[in-house]
Amino acid sequence: MDGNGRWAEQRNLPRSDGHKKGLETVERIISHCKDIGIKYLSLYVFSTENWKRSKEEVANLFDLAYRYLGRLDNFCKQDIKIVVSGDLTKLPTKLCKRIEKIQQRTQNATALCLNLCINYGGRQEIAVACQRVLQQGLQVTEQNILQNLYQNLPEPEIVVRTGGHKRLSNFLLFQSAYSELYFCDTFWPDFDEKQLDDIVADYTSVTRNFGGLPNA
Repeated sequence: MDGNGRWAEQRNLPRSDGHKKGLETVERIISHCKDIGIKYLSLYVFSTENWKRSKEEVANLFDLAYRYLGRLDNFCKQDIKIVVSGDLTKLPTKLCKRIEKIQQRTQNATALCLNLCINYGGRQEIAVACQRVLQQGLQVTEQNILQNLYQNLPEPEIVVRTGGHKRLSNFLLFQSAYSELYFCDTFWPDFDEKQLDDIVADYTSVTRNFGGLPNA
């Protein structure tokens, strides 16, 4: 979800206004994903590299996350399951408690699984998974790594990055090995349902061979 800050700067607004506007886009896209039958959605909320930003911006991002996750009744009403991926040990205590509560209360929801990646890094996740594998006395294999990632979720079929940059920036590195990648110049606050529909429509025309031959 890239481009919140640049969206605000283009309008001579504080970067925090861009993050607030981006949250509105989050709500619209989540609702649309439910409408079109998408069952799993992962959002890159805060990366392990985002700590390099100003203390004010980091605090603002965590405050937005805290308030957003406070809407427990809304998530329950929409039948949305919330899971969080990342190293939560460095997050504010009150945010961790809210994360724990909402994951517990929504664990049986089935309409959509929303995976929020907070203090998340793909390399870090792989390293943590390898440590877990070794602690269990197992060999470090692809399957064992897969079973010890932050969440037991299907591998993403599509990875979308807004904001014009054409790189993954440490997002779901292990899981996205065979994902279709889509990059668009639109800043996240301006990303809309039609653009998502166009991406999904394009994806449906792709034949995924996973290294094999078509029709083999």
